[in-house]
Amino acid sequence: MILFVVGLPGRFAQWCEAALVRLAGRGVASETWPSLTDMFGYDGIPSTFDELGRALIGNRGEHLVIGARQPDARLRGALAERNTPFLLALDDPHNAVSELLAETGVDPKAVVRAVANSCPMVMQFDGLPGTLAIHADHARLDPAAAVSAIARHFGIAVEPEAAAAIADDLTTLGAGSESSGAAEPAEHLPAETRKMIEGALLGYRHFFANGRLGQIVWTRDLFHLAVDAARSPTEPIDVAGGSRILIYGPYIHLPPGSWSARVVLGFSPETVHSRFLVDVYSDTQLACTTLQPEASGVYSADLAFSLAEPSGKGVEVRVTVANDDARGKLAFGRVVLQRHAMRRPDALAESEDFASVLDL
Repeated sequence: MILFVVGLPGRFAQWCEAALVRLAGRGVASETWPSLTDMFGYDGIPSTFDELGRALIGNRGEHLVIGARQPDARLRGALAERNTPFLLALDDPHNAVSELLAETGVDPKAVVRAVANSCPMVMQFDGLPGTLAIHADHARLDPAAAVSAIARHFGIAVEPEAAAAIADDLTTLGAGSESSGAAEPAEHLPAETRKMIEGALLGYRHFFANGRLGQIVWTRDLFHLAVDAARSPTEPIDVAGGSRILIYGPYIHLPPGSWSARVVLGFSPETVHSRFLVDVYSDTQLACTTLQPEASGVYSADLAFSLAEPSGKGVEVRVTVANDDARGKLAFGRVVLQRHAMRRPDALAESEDFASVLDL
């Protein structure tokens, strides 16, 4: 039997998988994919069915517990069509970021991308037939009850005392741990890093709490400078040097549907009448617009685009200087994303100071 656990990377999904392994008894193997190393990278989404096939070839156990961190549409369709019971481990994405930062020491940009890429895929499994949604906050209050609920959902007989014993054994992994459940980004992180975490994940935090997807903000720290991919556009950029891409990123997936993106940029006086192309890309160009500042100040490029199922490396926003004789400096602020059905943000006043874009 194959037992699925769908959830964000972090301790709570690990706890759910470990509980299910204990409940299934002897002869149980477990696999989790993608690996954290893969999630921290920039490759496309791996096929869940391809990974499942490889796991089954090497598995000789009676049961296989699968932890899916970036579950794709094929898995969702298969589970829904067969009404297959599976476990949906729901937690505040801020918890996942805090835990991964503490456990791995990886660059916060990579950790935020990994969690943000997982969120739109995990959220689409909520409400499917066969779902048992377990919320981390509830499980932490009564881990034994959570273990018993998991057992009932998969038709596994377990006595209350045995469920309590499993919960006690697993406290270091999540639900029973006093150290888990820190819903705010780590206080020791720089303010810009906390802003990056909050912007990218707050919308999903709302969804996992109340089912409503909030606004998503990609701050400059998630993006890359074309001249040095290891750096983010945190300072004004000299646009002289010919037509070329200046800024790109962040390669983060979004849920399917219609979206608006507001890209906030600041221009110095020397850039007047230069042309800048702003576009949204995901496997192919989805939307583009041109800005030609008539005075120095803060401008926004508004783009509307539609997404199908997450694919490839994720959504990319690019800023390109379009003419060879451009001069001056450009400051990159942020990208504000929201569904078309949601209220658009208030317009920015063009009289705002150029430097203010860097304080967004």
